[in-house]
Amino acid sequence: MLWTIAEKLTESGVQTGVLLPLTDADTLIELDGFSYLGNIVTENMAKKHQPLVSRHDPFIAPYDPSLYIGEVGSEHVCLLNKFPIITPHILICAKEYLSQTSALRLVDFQAWVKGFSSADTLGFFNAGHDAGASQMHRHMQLVKTPILLEASILSGQLPFKHYLFQFEHLDAELLMQHYNAAMIKFSRYKTTMTDGVAECLPYNILLTQRWMLIVPRSTNVVGPVSGHGLCYSGRFLVSSEEQLCWLTEYGFLQFLTDCGYPIESSF
Repeated sequence: MLWTIAEKLTESGVQTGVLLPLTDADTLIELDGFSYLGNIVTENMAKKHQPLVSRHDPFIAPYDPSLYIGEVGSEHVCLLNKFPIITPHILICAKEYLSQTSALRLVDFQAWVKGFSSADTLGFFNAGHDAGASQMHRHMQLVKTPILLEASILSGQLPFKHYLFQFEHLDAELLMQHYNAAMIKFSRYKTTMTDGVAECLPYNILLTQRWMLIVPRSTNVVGPVSGHGLCYSGRFLVSSEEQLCWLTEYGFLQFLTDCGYPIESSF
């Protein structure tokens, strides 16, 4: 139901200019036996980072009706991303302001899993600026896209620290248990609290109907390129052809490792 509404709103939103896509065509890159997708961002990225836009919180009611999809439980709302990476691009947002850097709650996972309608649905979460978040109001994201690094993720071939949980079906309580285990394993919980909830060091989550990947982050910028959660699926956003060439020469997996922590490193 969420995706049916999202598709209709996206079609009209692109036509009317309400939606401002951040990417255009995909560039497929084959390197060392792996496939990656590169996207050169459109001029809409500059619009997204204009002060009046970046300071505005779009996840507080009243919502823009052209972006409003519906309620998701009692504490969350589903909205279209005005600046989609992929169309449609939907967001599960906390109705009341909660920090993107405070620990996720069971109710967040319960709302998030309602957005998974098919095997190609990918959820991702950016915990803070150093994990790629541009909006600090709590929101979990959903797109439909090929996951080019899925085979490497599931086979344990990733060269950076990560936590993988595989399952038969989505269960919010199990996700919450494994989320907590990963946060403890990677020392992501801080001693500081906000509204009774622990603040966290940066990390990303990728979530599908069959697995969840959690990656602790050390930085959001390596060389001229920044990285968000979607990069860990094999899709990279750059600002120019020159940056894409730099990233190809530097190595996509090396970039992801440098954004996180090498397997053998300590925190």
